[in-house]
Amino acid sequence: MEEWFVIVNPVSGHGRGAREWPRIEKLLVKAGFDYTFNFSSSKYEAIDLADSAVRMGFRKIMVVGGDGTMHEVLNGLYRQQEVPMSDITVGVIPVGTGNDWVRHFGIPHDYQAAIDVILEGRIFHQDIIRARYQTSKGVGERVVANIAGIGLDASVIEAVDAAEKRGRKGRWTYLWCLIKTVLTHKSQPYEVEIDGRRIEYPAMFSAAVGNNRFNGGGLEQLPAALADDGLAEVMILGHLRLKAVPRALKCLLGGRINDIPEVENYRGRQVMFTSPQPRPVELDGELVGTTRAEFEVLPAALRVIVPSTF
Repeated sequence: MEEWFVIVNPVSGHGRGAREWPRIEKLLVKAGFDYTFNFSSSKYEAIDLADSAVRMGFRKIMVVGGDGTMHEVLNGLYRQQEVPMSDITVGVIPVGTGNDWVRHFGIPHDYQAAIDVILEGRIFHQDIIRARYQTSKGVGERVVANIAGIGLDASVIEAVDAAEKRGRKGRWTYLWCLIKTVLTHKSQPYEVEIDGRRIEYPAMFSAAVGNNRFNGGGLEQLPAALADDGLAEVMILGHLRLKAVPRALKCLLGGRINDIPEVENYRGRQVMFTSPQPRPVELDGELVGTTRAEFEVLPAALRVIVPSTF
């Protein structure tokens, strides 16, 4: 079946998905796409839509949304057992707020240019990361397209969720919550295991695991990350004293995270974090559970369309 199944998140980009869909649809029609589309009407529905689309016979999925929509679609494709994920082609037209996944691959934000990328059809086989973590119902499992975070990263997402519930939405919400949280967040003890090598951190401020360079709407958190090397990039920020926070923020916001003396970088296929007390875990910007958290690279598991310049 050559027809595309288009999943539109109407609330992406604080409602941009719904506002811009008529314009995007006109461009798709003009470009000659054969497609069926569905709006996701609630959180996590894009997971079900992607799963159902594959079961109905679709092998081409187009995402009109942001990082959260991409995360849900990816997990829908992972959940279905009809065909291997690598048999499904994914294209993206970004309308989200952060758009970190498309930023890594250089997919343009201009709708016509993004459609031209899909028409060109250059296939890239991206690694994804399977995450297992603790929930109130037992062990949870999802896959990650961008970056998973523990420590400060997860605390920032908690602050963002709280701010959005109070109606504070916008492109600066994440940055404001980052600055506010970094001043109050405390380092905690963790044990990290990377491909069997155990490292004790009596005081760890934050950690990130992923194969995407960007997080938080353009912050280059894993600058050396590669999406197809079969390895996860691991950044660990050790104990950060309060007086070192301004310097660390300046480095992070300036795209120089590795200039922070407390930062250590690793690579591995399997990564695990344990802690004496449960600590929150976030995946692609969403809180999902707590430690113990395990991450495993699934090489070349996702077939995506990227610009020919990538």
